[in-house]
Formats: sequence, C-alpha cells, structure tokens
Amino acid sequence: MEHHASELAKFLTELLHLARHAWPGFAGGMPLSILERYDHLLNALLAALTAMALTGLVRAKLARVPGGLQQTLEFVVGGLKGMIHDNIHHHPDKYLPFIGTMALFVFFNNLFGLIPFLSPATSNWNVTLGAALVVFCYYNFQGMKEQGFFKYWGHFAGPIWWLSFLMFPLEILGLFSRILSHSLRLFGNIAGEHVVAGIFFGLMPLLLPVPLMFMGLFFGLIQTFVFTMLSVIYLSGAVAHDH
Repeated sequence: MEHHASELAKFLTELLHLARHAWPGFAGGMPLSILERYDHLLNALLAALTAMALTGLVRAKLARVPGGLQQTLEFVVGGLKGMIHDNIHHHPDKYLPFIGTMALFVFFNNLFGLIPFLSPATSNWNVTLGAALVVFCYYNFQGMKEQGFFKYWGHFAGPIWWLSFLMFPLEILGLFSRILSHSLRLFGNIAGEHVVAGIFFGLMPLLLPVPLMFMGLFFGLIQTFVFTMLSVIYLSGAVAHDH
C-alpha cells in the first residue's frame, strides 16, 4: 500500500524524536512514526481546530458593521440556512449547527491539500467514512426522534403489507449503501485531485502551481457542497412527516 506522510508529520517526528518502525502490512514495511502512519488523523484534527478557532474568533468579535471575515462566514451560514430551509420544512433551523459543522470540517480538510506541508485528510477513506457514519447516525437518530422508533423504521417496509418481507431488507440495504456512496464519492474525488495536482507540480513546478491552486480551491468547494447537500437530503427524507 502506497503511503505519503505529510511534511508536517515528518517535521513533528523529527522535532519530537519519535521512533520509526515498520507497520505490518502497511506501506511496504517502510519505517514510520505514529504521526507519519496516522497523518490523516493529524490533519483532520488540525482542520477541526481551525474551524473552531475561526468561528470562535468571529463570534468573539461580532460587530454591527461586519468586517471581511465576518461577512464571509455570514454568507456561508446564510447559504447553508437557505439550503436547509429549501429541503426541510419542519423546524429546519435546529439542524443548522450540525450541517454547518460538517460543512466547515470537510471544507478545511479539502483546503489543506493546497497548503504546503499539509495534506487533505479527506483523501483518506478512513476520514470520509467516519464523516459519512456521523451523518448517517445523525439523520437516523433525528428521524426516530421526529417520528417515533416504530413509525420511522416501519416506513421502510413500504405501503403494501404483504410485500414488506421483500421491501424491508431491500430498503435497509439501500439505506446502508448510502454510507459507502457518501464516503467514497468525497474520498475518490479529493484523492484523485490531490494525486493529479502532485504529478503536475512535479512536472512543471514554476508554471502550474497558481492555476492548480485556484482549481483545487474550486474543486474543494464543489466537493464540500456535494457532501453537504447529500447530508441535507438524507436528513430531509428522515424527518419528513409524510413517511
């Protein structure tokens, strides 16, 4: 299995004098420190801390006449709020904190692919799978909370009772398949973009970096939008009262 640790993980390994050793069945036996082995978790943690610090800073300095950073976050929050209101019609505002948190987490992870010495944690399937599982558990919990346990799971049996033995397992299989599609879509696109950008950087390091960075930023925004929109759609289906 090919593995490229971020430069930050390598730097911290040397700085902290962490021991390197081979991990069985991983990276062809290459000696790695624990930070180099799990650098995707390091970058995911940094993305989460960045989102928390940025939003905390803006909240602490809220002004009636907003500055550039506050205006940017207000625009983001307004867009997310509009997305949720367009899809969920029963108390939609209570879902904004969760959706906003996931959107910022995914965005900053995608953005790290453009920053030297870092790598996008979303280029590792473990991270995108974890994010998809969190979304999956959240919207199913909200569905049960909104409709009741038996009514929520009962709608998977379909409207015709004598076909329920066939429909229920098929619907449940489709429900769980969302975890794979939700996680693999983000992982595949970000990992592919990161690899392609790395190849072009190596071929033409003086000509392509700036255009590729703009393209990477746009690509990261698109993938954040797709992940967030799917999360809202799944949540909308779970809490809809016509089930």
